[in-house]
Amino acid sequence: MKRSIRKRFLIVCLALLIQSQGFSSPLWNIETGVNLINSQKYAEAAKFFEGYVKSSPNDSDGHYYLGVCYKNLNKMDKSAYHLQKSYELSKNLEKISVAPKYTAEATAEDDYLDMANMYYDSGNYIKALQYTDLILNVNPNNINGLILKTKIYYNQNNKNQAAVYFKKALMLDNTLLSSIWAKNLGISTIPKYDFDYYNTKGLEYYYSGDSKGALTYFEKAVEINPKSAQAFNNLALCHMQLNDFDSAKAALNKALRADKNFNLTYINLAKFEALKDNALKKPGKAAGINKQREKYLKEALKVNPNSKYAYLELGNFYLENKDYQNANINFKNAVLIDGNFYEALMGLGTSYVEEGNLSEGLKALRKASTVTQNGGKNPDMLYYLAKICIANTNVNEGKTYLLDAIKQSENPNYYFELGKIYYSENDYSSAQNAFKKAMELDLDFELEADIYNYFGLIEYKNFDTDQAIYMFKKAVDLEPKRAMYLYNLAQAYKSLGDKNAYSKEINAIANLKPRTVQDFLDFSTIYYDKKNTPVAIKVLSDGIEKFPEERSLYEAKLKLFRATKDAKGIKDTEAEIRSKFRRQI
Repeated sequence: MKRSIRKRFLIVCLALLIQSQGFSSPLWNIETGVNLINSQKYAEAAKFFEGYVKSSPNDSDGHYYLGVCYKNLNKMDKSAYHLQKSYELSKNLEKISVAPKYTAEATAEDDYLDMANMYYDSGNYIKALQYTDLILNVNPNNINGLILKTKIYYNQNNKNQAAVYFKKALMLDNTLLSSIWAKNLGISTIPKYDFDYYNTKGLEYYYSGDSKGALTYFEKAVEINPKSAQAFNNLALCHMQLNDFDSAKAALNKALRADKNFNLTYINLAKFEALKDNALKKPGKAAGINKQREKYLKEALKVNPNSKYAYLELGNFYLENKDYQNANINFKNAVLIDGNFYEALMGLGTSYVEEGNLSEGLKALRKASTVTQNGGKNPDMLYYLAKICIANTNVNEGKTYLLDAIKQSENPNYYFELGKIYYSENDYSSAQNAFKKAMELDLDFELEADIYNYFGLIEYKNFDTDQAIYMFKKAVDLEPKRAMYLYNLAQAYKSLGDKNAYSKEINAIANLKPRTVQDFLDFSTIYYDKKNTPVAIKVLSDGIEKFPEERSLYEAKLKLFRATKDAKGIKDTEAEIRSKFRRQI
């Protein structure tokens, strides 16, 4: 995907800048120029970056952004010069993405192809070759790149090399056999299968879920090219999918011997450690394996300091271990390299949410929601974003995300959450329809008891107490130890004046002890509803003692203190939340 204009995280990236680009003048804040580009003020941005690169001639980012400006001003020669200069300074494909077009569908391959065609049309075959090499480094099977390289070599009277690249294209698209280039090069038959063919076919099988079939092709690929770190990594991935960990480790070791600077090997070694530990279920060794995972991922970054995938995996590693500060840093680094990196934005948002910083989490998740994958937004991400918005009292925004998620996929959880919103808005008809749809889609019956409880509440609000009791009984039958369902049923009996039935349900609640987080929340709500706030708060305190990492209990406790205007309780609980979750209240 083409890189959007990247937001700079100067503190995080300072070490990288010192190593690879030298110091920039303190008089030039690169954010100023980046903001101008984001505002599409390309002429002003170009003037800024012209001064910036004079001040810092070895800063690859300065040349990159100046090239972007010239591209948008249609000054292609100047754009090509500075983009090429950026590449030469960074010496890393993941560091730059040429000439962004600000569309989710565009890719780095398209960028490089534009530049290569521009140089080809102008007769500058040396530069055209440089950019076709970039295309094929990103994707060795890019047919446009292979054909363009064929044309370049043909026009340079190097028919042998032209034939090499045309045959590679022909292997991917047999219809090219009838093209003018097949005739020009005297090629009348499809060539024998080579390394690229076997590697490509292996990938096709692997991504279709047939790891065993993929193994056959990858094994042939490494027979042809026993020095391909890429093919050995592909072999390892297949073995990992098949839980053949010995063979996977052997393939990764061969990949290391083939190329110690191929950072994907270290990333896969980290994945190997995680998968093996999970499959073998040896929690006692988790700490040692975690350290090994971290070591491999840091090695991946040492080999390639600009690998967004290494930063992503390291961010995920820290997130799994609840080290939110380091998780945030690494996710931000990944987003710095690729501003539309969906997985990194999701990771960053999740990390912020997990540490209790809902406002920053929402920012990252909102950004992720603008990124499309395979032509559409990820509905699970929209659902997650909706729940965070609701938790942060942004109910209307949450509703919008849920409706968008439902357009993408009909999921019972989406409809259930939507029904809860309609219920809170006193739109009982819409709530009932949403809950009915959720029940229809809930094939595993995971939401059934909750839905019956809401049906009961809706009937009760509509003054049909008999029907409400029927629904509450359904919920209780499914989950007889859920205090809130029993309490709702008791209240319905009380409204009918049925004291015996009321007492029976209240006694059933008295015989229960809270065991889960939801139980503590339910009991607290019941005591608060019965005007016994001190006991409601104590229940939450007991829950916190049992589940000290569960933030919802702290939030519920704070809500009660605020409702009763208990200044000391508010102050103490806010301090507790800040200390525990580093959250800004």
